[in-house]
This record gives sequence, structure tokens and C-alpha cells, in this order.
Amino acid sequence: MQPHYDFIAIGGGSAGFNAARAATQYADRVAIIDGARDLGGLCILRGCMPSKTLIYTAEVLHRARHGATFGLEIPHAAADMRAVLERKRRIIGEFADFRKQQLESGKFTLLRAHAHFVGPNRLELSDGTIVTADRILIGTGSRVARPENPG
Repeated sequence: MQPHYDFIAIGGGSAGFNAARAATQYADRVAIIDGARDLGGLCILRGCMPSKTLIYTAEVLHRARHGATFGLEIPHAAADMRAVLERKRRIIGEFADFRKQQLESGKFTLLRAHAHFVGPNRLELSDGTIVTADRILIGTGSRVARPENPG
């Protein structure tokens, strides 16, 4: 017998997780399907969080270098890139660990697989399992792409 859910979110990043979390208020059987190597989603692991962490560090450095504007004497302000990157890794790790705990909380079923549609309301997982759902959200995020631009 095929597992049936009221709601499935394909992708456990910000969109899929929040949709599944909201769906648990209205549905009994909710699942998230996520086949990524690391749980957390694009925003936490490679997008929003890493870039905002680095942007904030650059802003602090800029303000330190312009301390005189605030009446501060800061003789030298420089970035220690190893420390900056370690801070970024630590912060991203904390957010990713928290999201992983949320995904594994038991409030919904977490299926660690990739999925593709094999019919209306019907998905085949990468392990061969077929699942069905009344409603399915595709929240698979995006990929980082570098444009072909010499230099």
C-alpha cells in the first residue's frame, strides 16, 4: 500500500519547511521530501545567510574605519579573513542545525529522498517508493549559477 498524505512539500528549505509547518494546523498527515546531502535549504546553507553574514561584517569594518564620524578614535581596522570565514561557518552551522532539528521534530514525516511526479498527486521517490498526496508544494529552491563572463 502506498503512503498517502494530506500535504507534501518537496524541499525542506525555507518555503517547504514553513508550508509544512503551516499545513500541520489543518492536516493530519504532512510530509517533507528532501534529498539534499545537507538539510537546511539554499537560503541557510549557500544563499541569504552566508551573504548577509559577510555583508554585515563588511558594514562593521566600514563603520570602524569611519569611526571619526561618530567621535571615535579607531587607529586601525582590518579584516582577519580566517576569523571572518570561521564566524560565517559557525553561524551557518547553528542555523542549519536548528533547521535540521525542526525537520526531524516529528511534527511531520521527513522523507530523505528525491522525488518526481509519476501522475496527478503521485510521486516516486529516489528509493522507488510511491507516495500520494491531496496537495503538493514544489519548494525546491534554486541553484547558484555563475554567468560566463571573462575576467
